[in-house]
Order: sequence, then C-alpha cells, then structure tokens
Amino acid sequence: MSENATPSLSQYFVQSDKTKSEKSDISLELSDASNKLDILKLEDNQPSSQNKNEPIVCRLFSENAQQPKDPTAAFFDLIGSSHSTNRNGVISELGLSTATNDDGFAARVAVGSEAERRRDAWIPNDKTRQILISCATSPPGTYFPDKENLTMPGVLLEEELGDNVGEAVAVCLGEAEAAERRIITANDVTQDERGLRELVQAGAYRAAINLTARLLAIYGQGRGRGGNPSKHSPHSLQLWFTRISLLIKTKVFSVAQAEAETFGQLDKPDVFYQFYPEMYGDRPGSIASFSFRLLLAELPMHCGNSKDSLTKLFNVWSIVKQILQNLKKGLCEDGNPMEISESDRNDSIRLWGGREARVMHSIINCAISLKHYELAMDLLGQLCERDKVHRHMLLSALGRLHLQVGNISGAEACFKEAREIKGGAPDLRELVDRGLLSVAQNNFDEAFYNFQEASVLEPNNLMILNNMSVCLLYGGQLKEAISVLESAISVNPPHALHESLLLNLCTLYDMESSKGRMKKFALLRQISLYQADAPTTILEKLYG
Repeated sequence: MSENATPSLSQYFVQSDKTKSEKSDISLELSDASNKLDILKLEDNQPSSQNKNEPIVCRLFSENAQQPKDPTAAFFDLIGSSHSTNRNGVISELGLSTATNDDGFAARVAVGSEAERRRDAWIPNDKTRQILISCATSPPGTYFPDKENLTMPGVLLEEELGDNVGEAVAVCLGEAEAAERRIITANDVTQDERGLRELVQAGAYRAAINLTARLLAIYGQGRGRGGNPSKHSPHSLQLWFTRISLLIKTKVFSVAQAEAETFGQLDKPDVFYQFYPEMYGDRPGSIASFSFRLLLAELPMHCGNSKDSLTKLFNVWSIVKQILQNLKKGLCEDGNPMEISESDRNDSIRLWGGREARVMHSIINCAISLKHYELAMDLLGQLCERDKVHRHMLLSALGRLHLQVGNISGAEACFKEAREIKGGAPDLRELVDRGLLSVAQNNFDEAFYNFQEASVLEPNNLMILNNMSVCLLYGGQLKEAISVLESAISVNPPHALHESLLLNLCTLYDMESSKGRMKKFALLRQISLYQADAPTTILEKLYG
C-alpha cells in the first residue's frame, strides 16, 4: 500500500500536485507547532506541571481547560500533537476538540454553578424540545417516548483488539521475537478511568479501546446492547467520546462510523439533562460535551465523505451562532429570558466565541479536503479579522494555504504582514514559513537552511527534521536525507518512531536499494521495542 493512502499530517500544504509528482512520494511536513508523541498523548500548551504529560483524551476526566497559545494548531498541524489525519490528509481534532478542552470533567466547577450551566448549554431541535417539556411536566415515571426518539448505543466490536505490532513481528521476524514483546494491556490496569489514562499515556490505544468496551458494559451499553434503551450520564458519554476518538486514532474508521451512527448529531432528548428529572432535577443543558458534537460532525471526513461533514459542521456552526446571538440580545444561550450577570454573560460570550472558532477550524479542514480553497481562505480571513492577538499566526496559516494553491505572491504578502506584526527576531514559525516559500520556489538549498535554523530552536521537532530530509532528497542527496531521519530515531526512538517520519523513511529505503526490506525490519524491531501500538499503514509499509 502506498503511503499516499494515508498522507502525512499537513500533507495538503505541499506544492502543487504536478510538482509533487515530479519530485517523489515523500510528504513535506508544513506545520511549525510543537511536535508531540501522538495524537492522544501530549499537549504542548499546558502551563501546569500536573497536566503537562497527561493524555488529552483522559483530561476528559480531569480538571480545568487550558487555552491554546496558537489557534492555528487546530488544523495546521504538527507531527503528533492533538490531531490525526484521515485518508485525505485532513487533520481531525479528536483532542483538538480538546485543544481548548472546555468540555472535560472540571473538578473545580461546582455542580449547579454558572460555569457548568454555560459549558453544557445547547439548543435542542423543536421535536426534542417538545419531548423534554413533556418529561419535565409529566409525573415521574409516567412519560415514555418512542424508541425512535432514544439514543441506544452499544459496542459493536465482538472481540477485543489484539496486538497488531506483535502479529507483524511474528510474521516478519519470527515467533521467538514476538514472544519477547512486552506491552501493557487492559488487564494490567485498574478497570476505571484511571486505568484508561494509563493506557493512553503508554500509547496502548488498542488496549484502551478494549477497556472502554468493558467500562461501557457497566452502563448497559457494552457488546450486544445496541438498540436497547439505557440511561446516559456525563461519564458514559465521555467514555463514548474517548472510544470513538481512539477508533479514529487507530484508523478503525468503519467501526467508529458504525458505533457512532446511533448518536446521530446528539439531538435526541435522552442526551439532555431535562430528560432525567428524577436524577438531575431541573438542571438544563446537554449531557454530551461540545467536543463530542464536533467529533461526530467531523467523523464522515475521516471516512472519505467530507461533503457530509461539511453539512454537519455548518449545522453545528449555525447553532453556535444562534447561541451567541441570544447572549448578545440579553437572553441565555438557548433563548430563554434568564437573568445572567454582566460578567457571566461576557464569560459565556468568550466561551462560545472560542467554540465558534473551533468549528471554523474544522470547516477549513473539511474545505481543504474538498479542494474548496475559496471557502477555506474566506474563513481564515474571518479568523484573522476577529482574533487580533493571534493574527500573525493566522496570517502565517493563510500564507501556507496560498502556497497550497500555487499563489506564491499571496503567500509572500501574508508572511510579510505576519512578520511585521510579530516583530523581533525570527521565531520557529517564521523560519518554517521561509522554508516553505523556498520549497515552492524550488530553492531547496535555501529551504534546507531555513529548516536547519528552525531546528536549532527545536532540535527534536520531527516536522522540521522531516522537512530537512525532504529538501536533501530534492537536492539529490538521498543518503544524507536518510541519515537525518535515522539520526532522529537513534537520538530518541520513542519520540521519533512516528507515522509520518516512518512513512518517509520507508520510501527513502525503497529508493535507495532493493535491499531496503532488511532496514524496514530493523525499524519494526524498534517499534516493537518502544511502541505499544502502530497504525496498520505503517506495519504494511514495513513488511508489505
């Protein structure tokens, strides 16, 4: 299978298709944000030492949100931050949806507090609203809606996922080596969210998926329970969000799509607190997090149906805009005439303004996957106008989008304005911008120099090292290109054994010699030693 079946992160910001095909199949990484080990593993914007190394997915069970320092990190990715790519190279938010992570369990937010109310606010559709009114006005235990109005999820995977890396080692290197492999499994941790956190922290995503199935069984939503009514809670829906995120991370898209289907767009009445007056009293709002809503809207994009995602994302955006309009009219989020203090109203507007930006990020991703560049540029322009604090970063992102469509002069103008706004010495983003511009001008020596300068600022940034390797390849220095990537792995194997870098290195091995298979097997040994999981695309590349 060609690595193009699953493009590297940010692949959509390379040169034009024609130029790219004339050069090689190697992907050029175009983001400059901090690189992390994996999609669900680390976030680079955590000032708190307590949360610094905590898996994003598991911060769903943790505390307060952190605001990202770079709003473009949501879609102008970086190797392995809080995003993944679909088969078209589009970056998904999984955790991005947790990039601002205002939807996690916040231990410091009191039940019934204003912060909780605005976090959970949502506008249900008319049918759902009527059912919720009936639930609230009927005597307890007397109102039973039709099953078609209920969300009835269940785990569809009949068996637990196995060790795909171990299976590859057994095929390529022998059963003896496979027997020596030691990894953490769902049986090795506590059967709760703490155990789930440990598995994600260890990169054992398939084991984490297995554990989510066991935990969902507690809620009557495990294997074989699909189509049966069950009660939802914040914890059960967070588990589903985690599970579907992990299925996307491990590229088990068909299962993710099938298990998510019953949720629709989370517009059934039983995902709202008002549906359970005996449990939550008169508490209003959505039990499902905003991040879960956004993930379900993005899911079709991962499954090759970006048009469906675009429709769903615009639907989410329309509701968010309505919420903002309600707040600015003096109403509460769902349009009810509720008294809210001025400070609380301003906090709500800030929260929902940030959520609107997140939806716009997702729509930009989707538009790029559909090659609807005009829409993507228009939305990026809107973000530039509304976010003065991060304007230089957004202009940089817009410049890279201009490079994607071959508009070098437009890219230069954006980069120049970003540079003037930021001022001071060139930072990593500016150096990467320069490198990308040089690549677009076929000046690979100059591009290499800029990426090398950026590497001085962040020596372990895999995206930069990948780009340096690509520039060397385009300059006719194949062995040097291989050396850059091999050195990155030798210096820090757990960090550098990343999908994008491995795909590029395997392609370079194929170009170098017909004996590249033995070097690929050496990479497989490294993966077996340092990684609990690996995407199937990588394993197929190593032994296919």
